[in-house]
Amino acid sequence: MAISIKIKNEDISIDGLSGFRERIMSTIQNAKEDIELDFTEITMSLDSATIGELMKYHSALESQNLQLRLTGVNKLIRTVFRLNKLDTILHLTD
Repeated sequence: MAISIKIKNEDISIDGLSGFRERIMSTIQNAKEDIELDFTEITMSLDSATIGELMKYHSALESQNLQLRLTGVNKLIRTVFRLNKLDTILHLTD
């Protein structure tokens, strides 16, 4: 079982990232199960700030013996993860 959160483009935009961070971090603090971020609706690539946030979420969950899972990740973002070796750290599922 996992808590599923649908991500929208505005969540990972420069203007939306801090609000998104607050929402995710409060969910992580109270999490009793893995968290799944659904990237199905994301049409843009990820900037370094967003990737940094994902790594923070991953670390916070890992410290609780939980996983951050990413689903619906498009080909462009998968390539970015692969080039930065993040696909070996983050859990990408289909």
